[in-house]
Amino acid sequence: MKVPESSLVAAVDRMSRALERFAAAPPVVAVLEELLRQSAATLDAPGAFVCWWGESGRLRTLVTPGVPEEAATICAQRLLASAPGPSELPVPYVAAELERDGLLADEPEARRRLAAGALLSLPIFFSSGRGAAGVLAVLFRQARQPTEADIKRFGLYSRLAGLALERERTAETTRQSVLHARAEVEQSEVLRLSRFQAVTEAFGRALTRDEVARVVLELGLPAVGAVGGMVHLVDPAGTAVELTASVGVPEDLVAPMRVLPKGGKDLPGYEAVRTGAPVWLETADEVRARYPRLSSLVGPGRMQSLVMLPLYVEGHVFGTLGFGFAEAKRFSALERTSITGLARQCGQALERSRLYERERTARLQAEEAGQRLQLLADASALVASSLEWEDTVSGVAKLALGGFADGCTVDAYEDGVVRRLAVLHADSREAPTDSEMPCVVPEAAGPLHASLLSEVLATGRARMLTRPKGMEALAADGTRLPGGGSLIVAPLVARHRTQGALTFVRGEERTSFDEADLALAVELAGRAALAIDNARLLRQARTAEEESRRSAARLHVLVQVSQLIAEAGLDLPTVLDVLASKVSEAIGDACVLQLLSEDRVHLDVVSLHHPNPGARVVLEESLRRHPPRLGEGLSGRVAATGQTLFLPRLKAEELHGERLPEVVSFLEHYGPHSLIIVPLGARGRVVGTLGVMREAQGREYTVEERALLESLAARAALAIEDARLYGAATQAVRARDELLSVAGHELKSPLNALQLQIHLLARMAKDAMAVNGLAERAERAARASQRLGLLIDDLLDVSRISAGRLSLQREEVDLAALTRELVARMSEELVRAGSEVRLVADTPVMGRWDRLRLEQVLVNLLTNAAKYGAGRPVLVTVDARGSVARLAVRDEGIGVAPEEQERIFERFERSASVQHFKGLGLGLWITRRIIEAHGGCIRLESEPGKGSTFTVELPLAEAVSQTG
Repeated sequence: MKVPESSLVAAVDRMSRALERFAAAPPVVAVLEELLRQSAATLDAPGAFVCWWGESGRLRTLVTPGVPEEAATICAQRLLASAPGPSELPVPYVAAELERDGLLADEPEARRRLAAGALLSLPIFFSSGRGAAGVLAVLFRQARQPTEADIKRFGLYSRLAGLALERERTAETTRQSVLHARAEVEQSEVLRLSRFQAVTEAFGRALTRDEVARVVLELGLPAVGAVGGMVHLVDPAGTAVELTASVGVPEDLVAPMRVLPKGGKDLPGYEAVRTGAPVWLETADEVRARYPRLSSLVGPGRMQSLVMLPLYVEGHVFGTLGFGFAEAKRFSALERTSITGLARQCGQALERSRLYERERTARLQAEEAGQRLQLLADASALVASSLEWEDTVSGVAKLALGGFADGCTVDAYEDGVVRRLAVLHADSREAPTDSEMPCVVPEAAGPLHASLLSEVLATGRARMLTRPKGMEALAADGTRLPGGGSLIVAPLVARHRTQGALTFVRGEERTSFDEADLALAVELAGRAALAIDNARLLRQARTAEEESRRSAARLHVLVQVSQLIAEAGLDLPTVLDVLASKVSEAIGDACVLQLLSEDRVHLDVVSLHHPNPGARVVLEESLRRHPPRLGEGLSGRVAATGQTLFLPRLKAEELHGERLPEVVSFLEHYGPHSLIIVPLGARGRVVGTLGVMREAQGREYTVEERALLESLAARAALAIEDARLYGAATQAVRARDELLSVAGHELKSPLNALQLQIHLLARMAKDAMAVNGLAERAERAARASQRLGLLIDDLLDVSRISAGRLSLQREEVDLAALTRELVARMSEELVRAGSEVRLVADTPVMGRWDRLRLEQVLVNLLTNAAKYGAGRPVLVTVDARGSVARLAVRDEGIGVAPEEQERIFERFERSASVQHFKGLGLGLWITRRIIEAHGGCIRLESEPGKGSTFTVELPLAEAVSQTG
């Protein structure tokens, strides 16, 4: 709302402009400078100065050119100190000989800088007589006694200086007063504007006529300075004017004016409506003279002036707004404009509220229609989604509670028997018992409802009873409903068969049911009834189908698993993977297959499946971290007892006390799971466990699934045991055949050579001339027999080690000396292989070892280096590092691939690249067992084509003695 400018603000602005014109006069400094020049010229003085007290209480000094300001200020302070009081006449101070005068006797430097022989000064006074405001002085170059005429002329300049200073002081005082007045005006205007702004904002928030009326009276009264007010609005019928709100008006005066007829003449509101203009009543006498009916409203202690304004929008008057003021007043143009503007805004806000109420009514009607359609749509969706007809009908009844009905009963009718399914109420705290109607229908209506229900079930047609407020309810046939409320009984009819009824009830405080409500109730009942027969038939069919499906599924899974096991053959890894994956798919989610270790102490996870890769990793990590032992943990107890573990719901907290919490971390990640673990038993003994898990939220395992898993476990155990036995037998046969083949070949070759050499030796023995040849043949026979002996020793060592009968004869041994001796002993064999041996063993390395077994280790390593070294040099080093003796044999031969470096230390294993070399594949296996028996280890570092380095580490004598 635009608020007119205040008259007080305009007055302050006019004062400000006058002050600006007053201040446009020459500044006081310019006036004083001119006075100094004129006084000095008039008295023929070379210099002059003036000093005065400024507004801040600080002494200000103005001098003519050539006069030092600091010295002039000191001199002025002395002159002001001796100036006469406010009641005394101003007396000039004359220093005819300044050098001898006592004025500056104690300030010789100031007197010197003034460079004056004489001085004449007069104090400056204001007309208000408040004492000396300053001093005006002239300086003479030579000593001089001023004449009376000089003093009179100088006195004129002194009075002019006082006038100039007083004018400046007056202007500053006026300026401060104007600023203070302007601040007060601005504060008043801000308060007035804020009040009008608050009214405008409140009008914007008001939505109803009552809210608008409260705003204009609660916020509008302070804004215009009124103490009371009333708002009258034309009633919806347009025949009268009703009081909407009032503030500050005594109740005995409000009562006669609550409802006023239209077209009257004895009130100012009638005139305001008739003329369309405000009625201004500025005094109590004017009120009493023009409108005697309001005489009691005005007078001492009551209102003294009134304003009545029409409320209209676009030329249409629909009410009045009245203000009362505590004092008689002439309304200024500003006040009239403000009050009229407030009434105009009030009218606009009331029109907006009328449009809002109309729109709200239309919206509510549309929402009610939409709610009916939504109710039907929800009922249809419920019927389509539910397969239990009792729940469906009760659900449809619940949808109607609140918006459509206060209470509802659901009755089923089958084979001539009525069964009450539900008694529902919109407020659950007021829900009645199954044998009662909701409390909105009186007790006397109970028999009447039973009669109506019997009629509806017999005829299949709906009935409605309504009761207008204050009257008895009547049905279509004249039946009366005692007390209050209304009800509808709608039949549940499907395929021309009545299967029950819905009864909807409303209380007396609500609008009674009408024909539209009856149609809606029939529609709701019809939608519920259509699903009843189908739901019943479908439920029976689903029960039979579910049972058939479960049986077929169990049989199918058993057949599939049996078929897959048969297809997997006797290959154990394949059998395990097939079992785990198929069980996970059939029962799921997770399937864990664990087998007892060879020592029957631990359970090893041999196969694990889960459809979620992330969950599979977590589960596998959990099981690897806590491997179960026989008799400990969930799986360990099942394997020990041979009894199935069935836990429909298992939480992580339940396993915190377990010694082996094998699946705790998995349960902490994925929440409670249902668990079944069954033993894998075959031929009277348990070989492992088969476990399944899945989320327990509504998916707990059933007893049927437990039986299925036990059947699968029985088949799995037989398949696993068969595969194990087959694998062991196959491995044994393969090892036997390979041993016999290799041993036969390896033993036959040296034996044939030995036989040949011995044969030749026998023939040559007959020839006495062939002594040298005989010696050579004898040497070859010895080497062949030695090789045969070594092979036989290896076979014997295999037997001893496998039986655990490898014994050590420990003694003090220098490993360096033993290595030098063995290298020297095998030098001829190494030379024949083309390998030059470089030995680095300069320092004795002492330890308690089996000398013969270490010789066997050295022979094996050096023989391998010569055999696979490709005729290149061989490096042998012996040293001690800390508490460990270290022996390294390096060749530059064919090398060993990384994937074969661990395998060649196994029994009868050889690298694929050396298959054309002779040997049993036992040397490195025997070497490792001998070294491990000494408490040491052997490592291989090799790359194909770059040679190999075998490093043996043995504990020294100190370490051996410490370990006992």
